[in-house]
Amino acid sequence: MLCPQNGRVGLEVPLKTVKNFLTGRALVRLNPASPHYLCQDPACPVVYYGEEGVYTLGEVRFPIYDKGASLVCYCFDWTREGLVEALGQGVDPVAQVEEGVRARRCACDQRNPRGRCCLATLKAEVARLA
Repeated sequence: MLCPQNGRVGLEVPLKTVKNFLTGRALVRLNPASPHYLCQDPACPVVYYGEEGVYTLGEVRFPIYDKGASLVCYCFDWTREGLVEALGQGVDPVAQVEEGVRARRCACDQRNPRGRCCLATLKAEVARLA
């Protein structure tokens, strides 16, 4: 489904993720029978959208990486700044997150606004910063 604001294809997101991110006032409009999408365009004010309409940054409870937030890994609290610091100290954030995923400690399906594992995003961010 295309974002009603910018006309780009969004990323389909599980309902439980959208419900976790929306504020109480936004939840009253949510149609749980409809698919929902994340607009990944940082310049677009729309975060999530579905058949019932759009949800903007003011209607989500947590920062959104795709909208310019520093938080990269939502389960293990890795920010861009934290990644820079860790890499400077020789710490491997990717290995730490991979260990957490293997140990089944992550909850990306609820904590990550994309509703899926952030490992690919984290690896890309680390490669960009290295």
